[in-house]
Amino acid sequence: MNKHENGYLTVFLSLIFGIVMSFVIVLVNGAALSATRAQSELVADLGMDSVFAEYNRQILNQYELFFIDSSYGEVSGGIEKIRQHLENYISYNISPQKDILMPGSNCFLKLSNPYLEIEQASIASDNNAEVWKAQAIRYMKDNAGIGLVNEIKDYVDVVKGQSLDTIDVESELSSKIDEFEQMLNEKEILEFDKQNDDGISYNSIRMAKDKLTGMGVVFITMPKDRSISGKSVDISKYFTHRPSVNKGIGRHAGADDPKGVVDSLIYNEYLMLMCGDYLKQKPDSALDYEIEYILYGNAKDRDNLYAAVKRILDVRSAANFIYLITSDSKRQNEADTIAQIICTLLTVPELSPALKYIILCEWAIAEAVSDVRDLLAGNKVSLLKNDGKWKVSLFEFLTGTFFIGDIGAGGSSNEKGLDYRGYLRILLALSNKDDIAARSLDVVEMDIRKTPGNADFRIDRCVDYLKVGFGFEDGAGHEFVFKKEMCYEPN
Repeated sequence: MNKHENGYLTVFLSLIFGIVMSFVIVLVNGAALSATRAQSELVADLGMDSVFAEYNRQILNQYELFFIDSSYGEVSGGIEKIRQHLENYISYNISPQKDILMPGSNCFLKLSNPYLEIEQASIASDNNAEVWKAQAIRYMKDNAGIGLVNEIKDYVDVVKGQSLDTIDVESELSSKIDEFEQMLNEKEILEFDKQNDDGISYNSIRMAKDKLTGMGVVFITMPKDRSISGKSVDISKYFTHRPSVNKGIGRHAGADDPKGVVDSLIYNEYLMLMCGDYLKQKPDSALDYEIEYILYGNAKDRDNLYAAVKRILDVRSAANFIYLITSDSKRQNEADTIAQIICTLLTVPELSPALKYIILCEWAIAEAVSDVRDLLAGNKVSLLKNDGKWKVSLFEFLTGTFFIGDIGAGGSSNEKGLDYRGYLRILLALSNKDDIAARSLDVVEMDIRKTPGNADFRIDRCVDYLKVGFGFEDGAGHEFVFKKEMCYEPN
């Protein structure tokens, strides 16, 4: 090979070398950028994981749900505090060696994080507590089962189909008494104490009415051998009574928000599982009767229990009354006989049908008192009355022995029907779902604040979903911008 040929080869190799080196530099630069981007995303992922690992332990322990408490045990909190925690984690993950005294240690990528913004966040109380409810419903579906839901739905359908939630026997009784006595006044009948051979008079019916109407009926219903909780709370300190609450940012895209009757019933079952009530109290709770509070929202256990008992009495009275006037000819005849005797004594026999109706109203309520006594004793009572299960005689409540004795508590724990907690489930289903959800958050705050380090806990500072915008920069000035989102999913 001559020198002329060697010159051509040298030029050729020089050109090839330049092209190869350019290609290598491009590859190296691309690899560096890819490594930097991967490092940026890893830093962001680690930061998000670290923030979500700071869930409130007491919410998990007591309610089996995961939420970040943005106050972190302090007096104040908010989305900005979560952002600060995330920023600290990212700073550490960018330079994990900064706290380690190693001469010459360095990170060749030289990442920095000039941009960090929480773009969306879901707070537990958002949209009438739908964020809290959605996680609770997923928990029930995944872990606790929902076997009772269809059964309770059937019971609620019966209640609505029979109008047990709207028939007001007590008001009907008061109205019919007023009408009857107006007719007596028109006929100038002023003496009401003429008695039959058993000592029963129209005065007996009036006295029974006074004891079976108003809140006074609750007192003759409550078991005499069981004390009533004296606990109370200052409800102005809790979620439903705060003048303003924290709101989330945007909405969790694709959130499985609770919808429809079934999801509402599932959430009610969650409450029955997690909260206490008259027959199943939760240890160390601010109120003993939490379900009753969720239903009625009074500051005192006693008031919530009485309200629940009174509402169950109303439902039972309606069921008993429907049975008496539609299916029970035997007791209709008994009421008719007494009505005719009393009206004859009053010299107004033509008014006996009106008095019979009054007696049937009273009898339905008296039987309801006995029913609820059974429920509060832990027994079961069928939603719709059967003839063989009637407990109160006409003589007992018209002579007053029913009110001074301990009539009731005659049901069986094995009887097919509903127990007290079953009736609470019906009351929950009949109540406004937004009120139930809001008051359930009150109960969460009551319970969590009793635990160490959570005295200032607020449910409207608790977050379960974040969407975050990240911006990173390497030592060469290359920018890496992306978004990450994360939420809790029940196991």
